[in-house]
Amino acid sequence: MRRHPIIGCLLVLLVLVVGGGVALAVVTRNELSPVQSSQSHKVLFTVSRDESLAQVSASLQARRLVRNSFFFKLFAETKELQADLKPGKFALDPGMSVSEIVDVLKGPPLSQAFNVTIPDGLRLNQEAQLLQSDGLFSAASYLKVADAATTFPGITPLSGTPAGAGWEGLAFGDTYQVLPKVTPYQMLERQVQDFQSRLSTQIDQGAASVGLSPYQVVVLASIVSGEATTVSDRGLVAGVFLNRLRAGMVLQSDVTVLYAQSLAGDNSTDVNTAFASPYNTYLHAGLPPGPIDSPGITAIDAVLHPTASNYFYFLALPNGKVEYSVTLAQHNAQIQEAGLG
Repeated sequence: MRRHPIIGCLLVLLVLVVGGGVALAVVTRNELSPVQSSQSHKVLFTVSRDESLAQVSASLQARRLVRNSFFFKLFAETKELQADLKPGKFALDPGMSVSEIVDVLKGPPLSQAFNVTIPDGLRLNQEAQLLQSDGLFSAASYLKVADAATTFPGITPLSGTPAGAGWEGLAFGDTYQVLPKVTPYQMLERQVQDFQSRLSTQIDQGAASVGLSPYQVVVLASIVSGEATTVSDRGLVAGVFLNRLRAGMVLQSDVTVLYAQSLAGDNSTDVNTAFASPYNTYLHAGLPPGPIDSPGITAIDAVLHPTASNYFYFLALPNGKVEYSVTLAQHNAQIQEAGLG
């Protein structure tokens, strides 16, 4: 039996409409899904006075708290967010659903403390950028305090700290409860106090046993932190560097060169071993003049309790494995075998 052509056209149109609706539903669901699969790190999001829902939606997308500002705005309009939106700071997480974000923004602005997490092993400028991205204050305002010889009540600099030194290496990475109006000075003071309460006594008591001043322990720990990631490798790498220091050899640490280059505005990962800087441990014997990052407890412990060995060289492979050797010939053979020479 022949189907009427009009009925056929209607069926095709119906299929297109239904298919388009399904496709739109899939796209909408994807664009309204959380940016991350799970909640992990709250950031401060600021809503300014008289800011429109469209502006808030665009800011949420720019901060990577929602996937798509257009779809967020459509959803928020159905929940009448514009009528309940208040100026202030709100704690949001990239793992929140759009519905959860709307609920937070419809509620009162944040007035109580919330958690800020700073991983250990970051440079001061990286910590500054993290705190800025969390919405606390500008990176520049934090660095202005941290790079200066700022003093804090009750905080005594580690023995051996050069005059005029900033707080690189001592801005301890941890999870802190802070208020929305925390200042750069207050944030850094918390970090330095945390470092002192958790590590200063241990460093003061153990530094002499490895032939370093307390400040030098932090300097070497910062290098170990950048060169090795596992506890076992940090112990061995610390031992290698101490062996080289005692033998009067240059450390030849790539991470010190990368730090030196970063101070000059070069944040690439290409190591220029001829780069002119007192932090270049290919050119200058001994430790660099200061830490190159904020080492955590395991890196400090590795320097104070290094793994004894007769190794003078190590090679960090791209797969994360670290190989050790006694002689330069063995080290060069490992480089060639790994295809890195």
